[in-house]
Amino acid sequence: MLLNELNVGEEAVIDAINVGGSLKSRLSSLGLAERQSVCVKHYGLFKSTVQVMTESSFIALRKSEASCIEVHKIV
Repeated sequence: MLLNELNVGEEAVIDAINVGGSLKSRLSSLGLAERQSVCVKHYGLFKSTVQVMTESSFIALRKSEASCIEVHKIV
């Protein structure tokens, strides 16, 4: 399942981040890394952006960035 497929309020754990280069390092510096938990807090208009909460911060991602992050739900 991809990060942008979660509903608002659902929590998940990141399984893989399928990007490379500077984007992967930027996401890592923001606190998004494999085995980190995230919670979807808000979607923008037409789901063009997604706001997620990590253990330490809120992060807004573009739809294209969120669709590269594989997660599994925490039940």
